[in-house]
Amino acid sequence: MKRESRSSESGMQSRRKRGDWRSMTLRSVSRKAAAMRLGIISDIHGNLLALESVLAALDAAGIDRLICLGDVVGYGPDPIECLDLVFDRDAVMVIGNHEEAMLRPEIAKSFRDVAREAIEWTSRRIQALRPDLIECIERLPGMVYLESDLMLVHDSPIPGGRRYLLNEAAAAPAFRGVDTSICLVGHTHLPGCFRRRDGDRDATVESRPGSPGVSVELESDARYILNPGSVGQPRDGDPRAAYAILDLEDRAISWRRAGYDIPAAQSRALASGLPARAAERLALGA
Repeated sequence: MKRESRSSESGMQSRRKRGDWRSMTLRSVSRKAAAMRLGIISDIHGNLLALESVLAALDAAGIDRLICLGDVVGYGPDPIECLDLVFDRDAVMVIGNHEEAMLRPEIAKSFRDVAREAIEWTSRRIQALRPDLIECIERLPGMVYLESDLMLVHDSPIPGGRRYLLNEAAAAPAFRGVDTSICLVGHTHLPGCFRRRDGDRDATVESRPGSPGVSVELESDARYILNPGSVGQPRDGDPRAAYAILDLEDRAISWRRAGYDIPAAQSRALASGLPARAAERLALGA
């Protein structure tokens, strides 16, 4: 059955373009109404067992809406199942660079060997088994604004190219693209936050890691770039699946981890014919 994309809708408005090709083929910005308690996930990378564990934890915690910051596919053996789960949850989702690489093979050519081989495998699998998902991916916006003064992007609020916000130096110029009080990003696979005080363009950008169980109150006179970490390929030394809960009423974010059967996930990846390195790193959190 052909699936309709649930991450875009007719009321989209183009406030910012994320590269020429996307402005032509994708609706790059959408507006949606916000809920109060949001489950934030990113960088699932075809790791179904990790995603199922995180979704179970979010269900137990009680959330009003699921937010997905892209890269549902790539590296892992279950891209179709992961996409179905995210879409079936009516998640608000933006496109990631691995989804982009499926649509534009020239992007995949710039990936490192493991990532390139994995996304080529992913593309072949989806084209063969569920080509309807390609249309869903094509409809994903590059940026979403929620009415609660919240913006969502995969990597950086600065249009054009892909940027890794790994430290204060990288995050400082990114704040020029943050026209809301909160910006949610993924891409680095590192949970944490960057903060800059309002009213001073030269203000120092401060950062802190998103350690499990840590909750940060979001001050009203500051802007934030928040990263939930990676569900399926953590790279902060903790192999457990990472996610976050953002409470808009209390203006607080908490970072959390969910354990899952890593050896089973590795076996699934190896059995699928994906590069061995993609499976090995699951146990390392690197």
